[in-house]
Amino acid sequence: MTLVYRVEKRGDVWKISDLTSINNADTLMPVIPGVDLNIDQELVAGLRVSYRWLAYTRIKTGGKIDNDGIGSDKPETVKPVYDKAEAWIK
Repeated sequence: MTLVYRVEKRGDVWKISDLTSINNADTLMPVIPGVDLNIDQELVAGLRVSYRWLAYTRIKTGGKIDNDGIGSDKPETVKPVYDKAEAWIK
């Protein structure tokens, strides 16, 4: 994951004013090596590679996750983040 921070100095204190994460890839490993995680292969097949296991674990615990998050597998979602940060710097 790449984190894009923007900070601002307010008075004498620097503070984070914006933080955007760009998903690149993730992993899923058992806490105890060799334990079978019983992965639902059909569910995994439909998930984006940039945040596959984050989505998988959220779905398996009853949550939802949008398939339109910012990720390096879809450069069109990443470019606006960098464009916004660059414009802010200028």
